[in-house]
Amino acid sequence: RRSTRAASPPLLLLLPLCSVLAVAVSGWQSSSWLALGGSPGSPKSPIVARLLRRPTVAQRSSSGRESLTPAEAHLFSLGLSDEQMAKVSARFGVDSSCDVERKVKPILSWLADLGLTDLQIGQAVIGFPRLFGYSPEQKLKPVVQWLSEIGMSDAQVAKVVARRPQIFGYSLESKLKTLVHWLSEIGMTDAHVAKAIATCPSLCGLSLPSNLMPKVQLLRDRGFSDAQIAGTLTVFPALLTYSSKRLAHHMSVLQAQGLLTQTSMRSCMLMTDADFANFETRFD
Repeated sequence: RRSTRAASPPLLLLLPLCSVLAVAVSGWQSSSWLALGGSPGSPKSPIVARLLRRPTVAQRSSSGRESLTPAEAHLFSLGLSDEQMAKVSARFGVDSSCDVERKVKPILSWLADLGLTDLQIGQAVIGFPRLFGYSPEQKLKPVVQWLSEIGMSDAQVAKVVARRPQIFGYSLESKLKTLVHWLSEIGMTDAHVAKAIATCPSLCGLSLPSNLMPKVQLLRDRGFSDAQIAGTLTVFPALLTYSSKRLAHHMSVLQAQGLLTQTSMRSCMLMTDADFANFETRFD
C-alpha cells in the first residue's frame, strides 16, 4: 500500500519506477543502481523498503485480476494502478509477448550502461514507456551514436535521454538530422548546436516547418540578423519553445520603446505574464 506522506516532486515521480526496478532487477547484478538510492552494500532507502512491502498480485486477487497475462501480472505486481496500466497498455502493450527478461531488463541495463543516474533512468522510463518496445541495437544505439557525433559529451547524452526520451521515437533522418542541418544553416556551429539540443532537448519534438521556422522568421522581421539569432539560440534555445503569439507580443512591446535587444528579449520571455504586464504599464 502506498504511503500517504508527502514527498518531494522528484520522489513522487520515481515512486512507480522504484517499484518497477525493485522487482525487475531481482537477481540482476548491476552495481551502479542495485541499491536504488544508496551505494553498494548500504541499506536500501526508506522508499524502496516501503515499495518492497507492497502486496503482490496473488494477495490482490480478490480485486478481479485472476485472469491476467504474465506480463500484466508482472506490471500489476510492480504497483501500477488500473489507470496507469491502461496507459502503459495503450502505449507499450502488455500481452503475453511482453517478456520481462527480454524487454524490460535489457532496457534498464542499457540505460545504466549509458551512464544515466537512478533519477535519470526514472525520468526516461516513466516519460516514455515505449522504450520497452525498442531494440537497443536497432533503435536506441543509433540515436545515441548520432548525439555523440554532433559533439555531445556522455553527460550531455545522458541528460538528453533523461529529459527527452521521446527522442528515440523521432525519425533520425527526416527529423533529427534535418533539425541540426537547419540550425547550422542559420549560422550555429556544430558545438553550438550540440549545446542547444543538450540544454533544450524539447526542440527535437517541435515541427520545423510549422513551428521553428516561423518563429525564426519573426526574429528576422524584427531586425535580428541570422548571426544574432544563432548567438541567441546558443545561449537561450528555449526561446523557440514559447508560442509565436507570446514571442511576437513581447518583441512588439520592446521594439515600441526602443528596447529590443537579444538580452532584453531573453529577460522578458522569462518573465511571468503578470510580471510582463507590470512591465508594460511602465510605458502607459
